[in-house]
Amino acid sequence: MPTALKSKPVINNEREGESVEKPRHNYFSLALKIVGWQLVAVLVVESTLALAGLGEEEIFKLDPTFGFVHMNNKHITWRSEGYSKSYFGADGMREPGLTIKKPANTFRVALLGDSMVESLQVSIDETFGRQIERKVTNTEKPVQVLNFATSGYSTAQEYLQLKRKVLNYDPNLVVVFYNHRDLFENWAPPDQTLTNVRPYALHLPGQPLTIDSSSVTQWSKSPRGKFLNSIEWLREHSRIWGLIAAWETQASFHDPVYRTVVGFLTQPVKTVKAAAKSLSAIKPDEVLAQYTPKRLWKAFIGSNNSSFKIKFYDHASVSKDGKEKEPIKASEVSIPKDVQKSPVMADKAKATKIDPVIASGIMQAPSLQTFPKAINEATAAKALADAKADADIKANNAGQDNYIKLMSRTLDSLLYEMDTACKAKGARLAIVIAPSRLALDATEVREDMMNLTYDKEIGIIKKLTERREIPFYNLQEKLEAQPKKEARQNFYAMHLTPQGHAFVTAELTEFISKLTNSEIKK
Repeated sequence: MPTALKSKPVINNEREGESVEKPRHNYFSLALKIVGWQLVAVLVVESTLALAGLGEEEIFKLDPTFGFVHMNNKHITWRSEGYSKSYFGADGMREPGLTIKKPANTFRVALLGDSMVESLQVSIDETFGRQIERKVTNTEKPVQVLNFATSGYSTAQEYLQLKRKVLNYDPNLVVVFYNHRDLFENWAPPDQTLTNVRPYALHLPGQPLTIDSSSVTQWSKSPRGKFLNSIEWLREHSRIWGLIAAWETQASFHDPVYRTVVGFLTQPVKTVKAAAKSLSAIKPDEVLAQYTPKRLWKAFIGSNNSSFKIKFYDHASVSKDGKEKEPIKASEVSIPKDVQKSPVMADKAKATKIDPVIASGIMQAPSLQTFPKAINEATAAKALADAKADADIKANNAGQDNYIKLMSRTLDSLLYEMDTACKAKGARLAIVIAPSRLALDATEVREDMMNLTYDKEIGIIKKLTERREIPFYNLQEKLEAQPKKEARQNFYAMHLTPQGHAFVTAELTEFISKLTNSEIKK
C-alpha cells in the first residue's frame, strides 16, 4: 500500500488553502517621513544660523517705482565690511521705535544718500547721524535725525524717495549727500545686480525733466527679475538663502550655465529658442577644423584652457577686458569706399574678413586719396591710423563734454525739484559732499568716469547749489586736508569706520547746528 502523504502543518494558525499575505511597503508614508526629517533639518540649520547671526545680509526687494527698497521687519547682521546688528522696521527704517507722525515740539532732520550714509558697517549709535542728533539736541526743541539712505541710490531715486516717503515724516531739514559718480547714475543701464536697477532721469533742452521707470519694469520681466520675484519670501526669511545670495549674484554675472538654468525656469520657451538658435549656428566643418591633430597636440602641450565653448546664453559679446558688451552688427557699419578699395585694406579684408567692431573704428577715417601717390601703402596706413586716433580723441572729448553737460543739467533739475518740494512742505534742503575713499589719493590708480575726477564733480555741484542758493558743505575737502595715513583710517575698504563717523560728526555738526537753529528761530 502506498505510503500516506503527511499533511503540511499549519503555521501561525494559517488555514489550509489560504495564501500567505506578504507585508506591504508604504512608500507614501516613507516619503512623508523623509520630507519631515528634511524640514526638521532645515529648521535646525535656520535656527542655528539665526543664533549665530549668519545669512542676514539680504536686505533689498524689487520695487516698481524705486527699482529696489529695504525689506521690512528684517533682522540684519552685517559682516561684509565692518560689523553691526540692526532691525529694519515696518517702513524699512533702521531707527527703533520710529513713527511717521512727528512728535510734538520736535525738529526732524532727514538724511538721504547711498551706502556711505546708510552706514550698515557700524552700529546705529555709532553712525554720524545719531552722533549729530545727540550733539545738536537742546532743551528747547529735541532733534531727530532720520536716515533714509539706501545703498546704490541715485539722485533720481532720492528725489522719488523724498516725494513719496520722506516728506510724509514731516522733516524740517533735508540733507542730501552727493557721492563720487552720482552724476552718471541717473542715466545708467541696469545689470545683474539688484542695487543697479534704477529709473532713468533726463532733462533734454526744451523739454521737462523726465523720470522713466520703464527700465525697472523691463528688468522685472527679465529672467533674473522673475527669478528674484518668485523667491521673494525665501529671500526675506531664509538665512540659508542669505548665505548663498552673494554667490548667486556672482553666478548671474559670470556663469552662462547658471543664467541659462534661470532662463529655463523663468522663460522656458524663449530660452529654448535661444539655445536652439545658438546650436544651429554651429558649423560642424568649422568645429572640426579647430580639432586637427596638430592643433590638438599644440593645445595639449601649451594650454590648459579649452578653445571651444558652447554658449547657450546668446546676448552679448565679451571685450578684451572681460566686460560684456553688445556686438556691433555688420549691417550697421559703413566703411568709406576709398578705404574699401585700398590695397592695404583689401588684403587685410581677405585675410581677416574685417571684424565689424574693427571696421566701425575706421568709419570716419580721412580719405586715402588725400595722401601723395609717392607715399607707399605702409606709410599711408600708418598716417591713416594716426589721423583717425587724433580724430577719435577730439570727437570723444566733444562727446564727453556734451554728455557731462546733459548729466549736469539733469542733476540741476533734480535738485531744483527737490528744493521746491521741500519748500512746499516748509522744509529746507541742503547738499553735502560725501567723503570718498576712491578719490582720496591722487597717486592711486582710479577709474574716473569720462576723465571727470571727484574734485571736478564737486565743482559742478557747488556751482549748481550756489545758483539755487542751496546750503552746501564739502566733506571731501576736509578729508583731504588730513594726513594721508589718518585720512585712510576713516575707511574700511570703501565705507566709514567708527573713526570715520566720528570725523564726519566733528566736521558736520556745526553746519547742521546752524541750519537747525536758523529754522527753529523762524
